[in-house]
Amino acid sequence: MTGLHETKPRKPWLALLLSLVAVGLGQVYNGQWRKGVWLFLTEVGLGMFMVLYWADFAAMLLCVSILAGYNLFVAGEAFVSARRLRDFTPGPWNHGWVYGLCLLVSLGAGSVFKWMVQEYFFIAYTVPSASMVPSIRVGDRFMAEVLEPEDRLSRGEIVIFTLPETQGTDFVKRIVGLPGETVEIRNRQVLVDGRELKEPYVQHIKGGLIQERDNLAPVVLGADEYFVMGDNREDSYDSRWLGPVPREQITGRAGYVYFPGDLDAPDWLDRFGTDLR
Repeated sequence: MTGLHETKPRKPWLALLLSLVAVGLGQVYNGQWRKGVWLFLTEVGLGMFMVLYWADFAAMLLCVSILAGYNLFVAGEAFVSARRLRDFTPGPWNHGWVYGLCLLVSLGAGSVFKWMVQEYFFIAYTVPSASMVPSIRVGDRFMAEVLEPEDRLSRGEIVIFTLPETQGTDFVKRIVGLPGETVEIRNRQVLVDGRELKEPYVQHIKGGLIQERDNLAPVVLGADEYFVMGDNREDSYDSRWLGPVPREQITGRAGYVYFPGDLDAPDWLDRFGTDLR
């Protein structure tokens, strides 16, 4: 039978592991629950502050590095503290259910943080098709800014939208026509209000003209409509078939490629942080 005040030295490796799983949990294991709570709240505060700077690739990398460094620091602190606790006597916080509750709080906070980021700040996308080649390649992971209803859009911007008839599928295309303009396509050449549109980003990979794809009668856009097309014109399902996209259906604006998908490409490393704005 063990005594009520039996000493149990802390295991440094376990304190380290617990803090890596959930920031501050290693400190709780060490009986330093106040320190654990403050370290956890500090991480939450840092995360909410740093997400404001994710619009820039370099700033995003710096923020992620700082958070990773902070997590390692907290884990290291738990490890060092545990080594000093040779005569540690477990207290009311040193129970399995307490550790489990701390873990649930950490997971819950992570889920709330992810929801807030995706709802109000940024969403990460993975591209499954070649419709935006060469700007965005198959498998590219890119960051997109979440748009507010009052945010203005410009021609040439790459945006994300969804339409009710496509059952919630997200599309990524480039804005070609703006509200009130007239868009027409003649033999693959886009005309806006009768003027040829210069599109250095466009790729044509298939020969031969197809009426439904390469020619389009004039379309007059409404006061809140946009005409969007993929850069890879022969392999894109866009406004030529979907029609103009209402502003309320445009939810995001592409920012940068944070992880290129074409691992075998010779310029793979160079494409980290490719600007899509």
